[in-house]
Amino acid sequence: MGILRRRHHGQDTSAFLHPHVRPGDGHGCGIRCRQDREKTLRCRMAQGSQHPLRQQAHRTARKAVYSQRAKDKGGCTVPEVSVVIPNLNGGHLLPMCLDTLRKQTFRDFEVIVVDNGSRDGSLKLLRDTYPEVRIVSLDRNYGFAYPVNRGIEASRGEYVCLLNNDIELDTRWMEELLSSLRNHPDAGSAGPKLMRWHERERINVLAIRVNLDGHVEIVGAGENDLGQYDEEQFVFGVNAGASMYRKAMFDDIGLFDEVFFASFEDVDLAFRAQLAGYKALYVPRAVGYHMVGATIKKRRYRPTYLNNRNSTLFFWKNMPGELIRKNLPAIVGNRMGIFLKRILKNFWKLRTFHYLRGTAAGYMCMPHILRERRQIQEACRVTPEYIESILDRDFV
Repeated sequence: MGILRRRHHGQDTSAFLHPHVRPGDGHGCGIRCRQDREKTLRCRMAQGSQHPLRQQAHRTARKAVYSQRAKDKGGCTVPEVSVVIPNLNGGHLLPMCLDTLRKQTFRDFEVIVVDNGSRDGSLKLLRDTYPEVRIVSLDRNYGFAYPVNRGIEASRGEYVCLLNNDIELDTRWMEELLSSLRNHPDAGSAGPKLMRWHERERINVLAIRVNLDGHVEIVGAGENDLGQYDEEQFVFGVNAGASMYRKAMFDDIGLFDEVFFASFEDVDLAFRAQLAGYKALYVPRAVGYHMVGATIKKRRYRPTYLNNRNSTLFFWKNMPGELIRKNLPAIVGNRMGIFLKRILKNFWKLRTFHYLRGTAAGYMCMPHILRERRQIQEACRVTPEYIESILDRDFV
């Protein structure tokens, strides 16, 4: 694999992710929720000397034991892959999603639907039409991070796929993601080429790119697919909408941060994974089609609030201190520039209020940020130079 580059009209332009890294290189939650998370992190830090690949070997051995026990008892073997689908009133979307799972070329998997208190008959649909699906039923809408975490905890596979209910999959989606993770033991996650459902030649999302100032970009969003992103490549992180993760990675670094509720939780996880030495892969042979906007509800300003709050959280929680000190003038200047630009552009609009409210809420969570930051940075297994090499240096 070479560097993932954009090829347009025969020209090979600059690498769109992190050009310095090639395959083979080294590498307001409640008090109870915070206490549980801190306890879990302390346990992981105590086990931090154990290499991720050794943990994976132990997990594989445990899986073999569980599989043999199931055979001895006449039961079913433990699946290699678990697919976790969060759902909120998605009864009209689930058949498309689940039917494409039934057509996957790779068959050794289980499906877990975590229902966020749906009232549209989703549970009845699952029980009547998809009896093979395991259901985790919640009493209300908990966003994205919480239900996904409950699904991961209930999963039995060595690998976990997270899948939005509004995505249609190519038949080889799971097989291609799994093959890439098997071929790259230093990778903890793999993401597909995700296209738009209504415009199948237009890209929805390929991967996550993060700048040194914490600005996040969705790679490929809105572009026509002309073959410019057809090389498998290491990326900073993958979108959680249709990607595969090693469960050993979750065991090591923890699950999604439930403080985020929804938005940027996959960016936060990607950053923590990189700090712990787990790489991420973009796999263009795995393809999905996202029905963009199908699950967005009427609360039009809620995403503005969450995006700005969570972008503040993930940056100060994860960015190595050495990089902040080294680039502080540029970081402060760029973040202030973006802040003022957005305020002035939408000064008389209600969106500005929610933008300010989200930014303020992010800094009000600073005690939570600093606690987790200290634990994450102390458990870091890579150098600041490595992190700097995989961040996009071009400020917006």
